[in-house]
Amino acid sequence: MSADLAIQASYFVTAVLFIMGLKRMSSPVTARSGILWAGAGMAVATAITFLYPSMTNYGLIVPAMLIGSVLAWWSGKRVAMTNMPQMIALY
Repeated sequence: MSADLAIQASYFVTAVLFIMGLKRMSSPVTARSGILWAGAGMAVATAITFLYPSMTNYGLIVPAMLIGSVLAWWSGKRVAMTNMPQMIALY
């Protein structure tokens, strides 16, 4: 299997994870696991993107990801549970 085919197959898996996450977010009972599924898809997609041979600009991408992660964590801790769907939709 070539590297390009493996990367494309991984992106397909992440698309399935996103779709499963969105589907599970439609019910309050399964919403937490839906967020985890979608988060796993995002983590895999981000990791796979770094495997591209033509990938450059790590110096810009990594700090931007760290800043975004800190801001998302901070806002997630501060928002009331009744406003959680709006916050998830924002991100």
